[in-house]
Amino acid sequence: MQFLGRLLDTVSSVSTLFSNPYRVRDVPQSDYGGGGGKIILKQEGRVVLYKNTQCQSWDCLLLLPETPAIALRLFQVVSEEDAMEWFQQYGLKLKPFYETLPLKVEMVQTIVDCIRSHPDWSSAHIAVETGLRDCLKHNLVQSQINCQDATGQTPLHLACEKSDLASLKALLEESQARTDIKDHNGDTPMHCASKQDSPVFIQALCSQLCSGVNTLNNNGETPLHVACRQGRVESIKALLEGGAKCDVDGNAGYPIHTAVKYSQKGCVEEILRADPSQLQAEDSMHGGTPLHWSKTAEMCRLLLDHGSDVNYLSRTGESALHILTERGRFEAAMVLLTHGAHANLRGRDGNTALHLAMKADNIEIIKALIVFGADVEIHNDLGETPGLIAARTSKGKIWLVKQ
Repeated sequence: MQFLGRLLDTVSSVSTLFSNPYRVRDVPQSDYGGGGGKIILKQEGRVVLYKNTQCQSWDCLLLLPETPAIALRLFQVVSEEDAMEWFQQYGLKLKPFYETLPLKVEMVQTIVDCIRSHPDWSSAHIAVETGLRDCLKHNLVQSQINCQDATGQTPLHLACEKSDLASLKALLEESQARTDIKDHNGDTPMHCASKQDSPVFIQALCSQLCSGVNTLNNNGETPLHVACRQGRVESIKALLEGGAKCDVDGNAGYPIHTAVKYSQKGCVEEILRADPSQLQAEDSMHGGTPLHWSKTAEMCRLLLDHGSDVNYLSRTGESALHILTERGRFEAAMVLLTHGAHANLRGRDGNTALHLAMKADNIEIIKALIVFGADVEIHNDLGETPGLIAARTSKGKIWLVKQ
């Protein structure tokens, strides 16, 4: 009978090796005590690595003082290299958890899965990811509060990314986590918080005299730019209340330019409410106002209703009408025309919007410009008239025939 029992144990162990060698299991501690072909190779705290000669495997156990008869087997693998790698990881990172919490199979499985999925994470990162916030008070974890992973993110970045307010507050209030650390994208925790739907993350960061509220990341974005791109209106309100500036110039202009670029109407309204001068703010690259960045009829109407100069020329010599005509945005162009856009305004190279519409062969916009008084005989700097350009295009020829 004893032989049959050992045989069944061996079959069970072999089955484990071929199913999921990293599945956490309750095992009798007596199976690994005194002989039986199981030799202790290494021990780190309560984590012990055995060579199982019976199954030709390496078994890693977590000893549980509260249940001395039962241990948790963390893995049973056939590769010595894998065994050494994961024993080192488990031995290093499990200590704060087993010294703080009563551990059960399901909880340990969650922790070790996290370790294997993110071997570059510290125990502090793992505590945030798994929601085991009591472990953040452990001395080892406290020493890792500002530790960065392979992407440069700290546990505070992770809490913001996960929208985990409880962990964020614990990191800030109990651990004094730094708010100025940048990840490899140049993002501070505030950049991560600005992506979220709720403003409470920004408010929590700002309550701790958070630095980074006006910091540019590698993409040339402040947290306010990020919130504008994502359309996070409530986050924008919180950022502005927390000291965010509307006039920080990034790679894509000021935050209002970003909001207009991504057609985030609510974000534009919040910025204009906070700083009306942003209505005519010029981006550093082209000298374009928010109206130059508009893509939709709704956005054009909003900016014009606030008093945007419809005929303002950028440093590159373009009005908003020139840009919308070049890009074939008929409905938005019509809003400009009905709000007083000058159809014969000369821009870059002396081109009017009609020159550009003829070059683009856009018959719809051509007709609209003509209705609003565009001159077909006006010359650009090359001496070309819109009619001359029309003669070179297929739709333009049709238009000429109909005149």
